Amino acid sequence: MIRGIIFDLDGTLLNSRALRIKAWKHAFDVFGLEVSEEQISPLIGIPGVDLAGKFSSKAFEIEMEEEKYFRSHLGEITLYDDVDCTMKRLTSMGIRTSIVTSSRRALLDILKLPYNPVVTIDDVEVGKPDPEPYLKALSSMKVGPKDCMVVGDAETDLIPARDIGSVSVFIGHGVRKFSNYADYYIDEISEVLKILEKMKKN
Repeated sequence: MIRGIIFDLDGTLLNSRALRIKAWKHAFDVFGLEVSEEQISPLIGIPGVDLAGKFSSKAFEIEMEEEKYFRSHLGEITLYDDVDCTMKRLTSMGIRTSIVTSSRRALLDILKLPYNPVVTIDDVEVGKPDPEPYLKALSSMKVGPKDCMVVGDAETDLIPARDIGSVSVFIGHGVRKFSNYADYYIDEISEVLKILEKMKKN
């Protein structure tokens, strides 16, 4: 029985994936590096310093440039429309929720999302796809991995979910995706409620 759900942030709860890619492209351009959006896209979701480190030895500096650009364009992004009502419904059902993100804590302080707990890259030694952030979130929720569902838009979200034995849900927001690590596929956050109902019947 599912007692807790861990959500990714960028591209899952926030419609920010396109802005993230744009911000990384800008950061690499500033440092004179030709890195295409096609190269960046599959890496969204891993810690920023790791992403930048795949293309430069100045990983931290590039990550900070990316964060600076991203923060300056926060007005361009919002939570997906069904996030708030779904979170409220989950709470009313007694299901605990948490967010695990590769973003920095400073960004979450700016966003001021009304959801807790949130595990950021600053809260762990190793980020996704390592399971450490998920184990920290589970501890905060007081939920075991077998009683947890993980919802994300990238394999870096689903790999650790499979590693710890949680149910993994791949969200596409209208984009068709496939993953060897996904137990379920959805297009909207509210569809987790349908999965919960289906699991209860089984």
